Amino acid sequence: MRDVAGISNELFRTEEGETDSLRRCLTLVNAIDDGIYQLDTDGRFVAINDALVSITGYSRSALLGEHVSTVIETPDAKRLEEAIHTRLEHDADPDTTFNLVLETAAGDSVPCELRMSLLVDDGELEGSVGVVRAVEAHDRTNEQLPSTWKTYDSIASVIDEADVGVFVLDDEFDVVWVDETIEEYFGLARAEVIGQDKATLIQETIRDRLADPESFAETVLATYEDNTYVEQFECRVTDDAAQNERWLEHRSKPIESGPYAGGRIELYYDITDRKAAQRARQASEQRFQSLVDAVDEYAIFMLDPDGYVVSWNEGAERIKGYRSAEIIGEHFSTFYTAEDRADGVPEYNLRQARETGTVEDEGWRVRSDGSRFWANVTISVIYDAGELQGYAKITRDMTERREQEQRLRREYELSEQILETSPVGIAVVNRDGSTSRANERMADLLDLSTDDESIYTTAQRDMYDANGEFIPIEERPVSRVFETGDPVTDREVRLDRSDRQQWLSINARPITDEQGNPVQVVETATDITDLKELAQRRKRELEEREKELAAVRLATSLLETGEQPAAASLQEFVTDLPQFFRYPDRTAARVSVGDDEVATDDYDSLEPRLSASSRTVNGTPITITIVLYDEADLPATDTAAFVAEEQELLDTLATLLTFHFDRRAYIDELQASNERLEQFAYAASHDLQEPLRMITSYLQLIERRYADVLDDDGEEFLAYAVDGAERMREMIDGLLEYSRIETRGDPFEQVDLNAVVSDVLSDLQFSIEDHGAEITTESLPTVMGDVSQLRQVFQNLLENALEYSGDEPPRVHITAERTGDEWTISVHDDGIGIEPDDSDRVFEVFQRLHTREEHAGTGIGLALCRRIVERHDGEIWIDSESGEGTTVSFTLSAADS
Repeated sequence: MRDVAGISNELFRTEEGETDSLRRCLTLVNAIDDGIYQLDTDGRFVAINDALVSITGYSRSALLGEHVSTVIETPDAKRLEEAIHTRLEHDADPDTTFNLVLETAAGDSVPCELRMSLLVDDGELEGSVGVVRAVEAHDRTNEQLPSTWKTYDSIASVIDEADVGVFVLDDEFDVVWVDETIEEYFGLARAEVIGQDKATLIQETIRDRLADPESFAETVLATYEDNTYVEQFECRVTDDAAQNERWLEHRSKPIESGPYAGGRIELYYDITDRKAAQRARQASEQRFQSLVDAVDEYAIFMLDPDGYVVSWNEGAERIKGYRSAEIIGEHFSTFYTAEDRADGVPEYNLRQARETGTVEDEGWRVRSDGSRFWANVTISVIYDAGELQGYAKITRDMTERREQEQRLRREYELSEQILETSPVGIAVVNRDGSTSRANERMADLLDLSTDDESIYTTAQRDMYDANGEFIPIEERPVSRVFETGDPVTDREVRLDRSDRQQWLSINARPITDEQGNPVQVVETATDITDLKELAQRRKRELEEREKELAAVRLATSLLETGEQPAAASLQEFVTDLPQFFRYPDRTAARVSVGDDEVATDDYDSLEPRLSASSRTVNGTPITITIVLYDEADLPATDTAAFVAEEQELLDTLATLLTFHFDRRAYIDELQASNERLEQFAYAASHDLQEPLRMITSYLQLIERRYADVLDDDGEEFLAYAVDGAERMREMIDGLLEYSRIETRGDPFEQVDLNAVVSDVLSDLQFSIEDHGAEITTESLPTVMGDVSQLRQVFQNLLENALEYSGDEPPRVHITAERTGDEWTISVHDDGIGIEPDDSDRVFEVFQRLHTREEHAGTGIGLALCRRIVERHDGEIWIDSESGEGTTVSFTLSAADS
């Protein structure tokens, strides 16, 4: 057993059973000015003398049982531990002195020299003892340490600040030192690594533990070939039995001085949490950007604090006409009229946004081509940590809505004039008997005032039937309509006025809600007193003469009213709403549109947290409210940011939901208009068939009878007439087919496009052979659609590819690519192509880019394709350059969507 200065290793362990000799030894130890200590195998103090207590400032009881790192800096503690292990491995205990720094109880640092020896019994380590002497200063570069620690001081500051993996390489790029973190990161054993060639270690061991081994090996090995520059990159360690999956940041640079000059130091930082945060932030930004990009009906863009455009969506390009490259960096006042710019309207709007948070404005705006449109504009200010970051701006093209409002206003004014000049009394009656509207004629008939908001109709006065029987209130026309929901027509009643009896013909028709229940009744009253008296006089004359017929009852027309539109279902929207928020599994939501309200199942048990409201063009209020489960579950540093970001998203969703309902109302009007146009097109094309057949028949008759007597000009003229009639027939057939796409289509079902294309290729077999065409196709999906109409789409597209192939045999390829719930089908050819400016015009009815002498056809094929694809809720477009071939693409819903 080894001793220190001849003192037994049992010297510090206990004071029980002390002998005189032992007490003398203790007195001697405590009288020594140097600090003396003993550590157990775990590096914890089991004994200290008075001098060490004095140096550290700790009491003996405070240190006994504590780890040596309590008074030694962490790097020094690791060096001390490594020195112990090195000595054990080499079975040697040299008389070694090295420098370290003690940390006192007061927080001061004391430079010291340490002489340390091991306590070994029968080959087993039982601890260590050491002698510590305080010194004024020391040069740590001259410490006598094991060679594996000579570079420790140069990287100690880095290791102190972060959990960093470290490789130290000499000028031959052999590994001279690694830390424990490297063992953890790469699943290596330090004892096996030290002394190895680092390049060999990378190629044989480390590279296979990286997600991109080729790039990792190439980048690191390049630093050994040219050890003159600093390298930094990110890499990902894969998950296996040796180590956990993690992202690391590699930093390395050459060692320019010291014992390993010419070598290289490599540091690896664990950035897994940072990468996860980046991915989460990117996912959030992508979800929001996808939401913005999906709204192509509205211009959504950002401004910097000075009002210059910094972002631009597709809706902005469509509405304003500028491409992003043209407008980004320009001032947003570009969109205002010259008059508004002169009046300072752009600057005023930004100032209002800064003062109030959000400003909404309507007025004329200017497109890139100089045309004007009526716009609804919302500008919201964006702050970050109290500093102005810029503005979010949403612009809606309200030109059609404004024109509609003006038209409705004119119609309303006209209806008001008609209402007030009508000889018929008209009133809208509520369930309680009051009227929400009554014209002057109705007030005159009932001897009431139109200024009275609580005007009552015929229910207020005594009423009698044609037989003179009193009619109770519950059997009168308005009451009967509210009770049964059925209209009442031509009901004759008598009212007794102070000066005379008055006869009225009453009609009443319900205005119902979405469930068909009457909420109001439109009542009309026509004064038939004169007619009634005339009839009675006539009746008396007939009775007197017994020669006349019975009296005639005058019939009146009914005032027709339309039903209220059914409210749209919001359940799907509400169900999907939480996914847009940062904590979807702890979010509940409710949306109300007018009287309709939908909420998630757990909404009612929670208190509202955030809310956003809006109103449609028709005045329907829309409110979105979300709640969050226990806020205490959220990170404390995340709450403020969460509230600000979620409120901004909620406001945007409320605005977009409003846009949806406004757009749906507009679409309903367009659909009604389209139906009327389809009916007209069908009727026109159908009715033109008969006179065209007559023209064709007579031309053919002339050709048969007079062919011998016609000269060359006559035959040419006749040929032109026959050809013109034939082209007109083809155009009428095409128009008839175009008008039937919506009305004559089959119900949607699952359609295997492979089978559809196979059928089309069979039908076009002879044309394909004549052109020497090669048509190839990838495996095509199963979609939802009308199989006969989809067959027509493929046939039209393939016929075009054959017709416009140019001088070379056609080469056509059909592909399919899935995006979300949609398939994009593309038909590629290497034909003559078209100019990009014509890519939209070719989808219009009877639009042709070539003469009939160049290419046959009516110019309706692509128009039919677009109509069919739109019926399938898809889009169709062309990518082409003149002479470079053409690709026609269209989207269809997947069968499993």
